[in-house]
Amino acid sequence: MSLDDAKLKIQYLKVNFIGLALIGSVFLYAGAVEVVRWTMAPFAGFAGLPVAQMMPLKYVFVALAIGDFFLIKFIQKILGGRSVTQIVQAAMVTFALSEAVAVLGLVLFLLAGHAMDFYTFMFLSLFYFWFFFPRYQDWEDRLGVQSPSGDAHP
Repeated sequence: MSLDDAKLKIQYLKVNFIGLALIGSVFLYAGAVEVVRWTMAPFAGFAGLPVAQMMPLKYVFVALAIGDFFLIKFIQKILGGRSVTQIVQAAMVTFALSEAVAVLGLVLFLLAGHAMDFYTFMFLSLFYFWFFFPRYQDWEDRLGVQSPSGDAHP
């Protein structure tokens, strides 16, 4: 294992830990949703808005959540360059945007009181984490780091 490969591995493990912590925070949001639902039952949201008034906001949040997918792809294309710093930055922005989807669902829940809104956004957020989670092999390929067997990745 070369020095560059060791540094890359350390950076990858740091990013991996941060990503897992953010995934864990999505589950903490779910716990908070359940605590609010059970302690304030029946929970109708803090805004007390009728469904007709919440629907436009819900549609905006859905559009933002779907737009996050394309924004993440765009950010990864721009930042996912040939340096470790750029790859780490792309991963951090990806994590933040993936987390933002769950936060949108949490806001909808707190406003309207519909737990299914939160869980829909939560599962979309977890899908984004799964789909965009950095893989060490991809980092090696982008940077052209040699694998332990000595083969250079293109």
